[in-house]
Amino acid sequence: MKTRILQILGVAAIATMGMVSCDTDACKDVDCGLYGTCVDGDCECDAGYEGASCATASREKFIGSYNVSESCTSGNFTYAISITTSSTGAANVIITNFGGFTTPINVNGTVSGTSLTIPNQTVGGGTFSGSGQIAGNILTITYNATAGSSTDACTMTCTKQ
Repeated sequence: MKTRILQILGVAAIATMGMVSCDTDACKDVDCGLYGTCVDGDCECDAGYEGASCATASREKFIGSYNVSESCTSGNFTYAISITTSSTGAANVIITNFGGFTTPINVNGTVSGTSLTIPNQTVGGGTFSGSGQIAGNILTITYNATAGSSTDACTMTCTKQ
């Protein structure tokens, strides 16, 4: 009987040690930098950051100067834009000369991964909203511009310089 109790206690002790030794901190050696948090061994990046250690600003791939070829319901146009960082947040950008209008218009956008969102905003007497995707050096943006009762639907193909 004592032997049986000792065997049971021995098995329980081994099982307990096994459970304790399997309980490791998956985040112990993971560095997520200033803009991420380790969860189960992987970095979850703050909005506007990406990469294995959350050190890359998502908007960096969008920043630069572009030549634009645009097709709208009102016609076809060519012009240049630039995209710069915004001080309003790590995921935010400013698109300068948006739409190539006679009077330059700057719109705000938000970046997430390879996507760009242009939230509904009123600038220079018109209302603009749209979205886009970047692949390599090509940024494609589809947007609507409304002035009064007129709406123009446009697609911009932007080639990074």
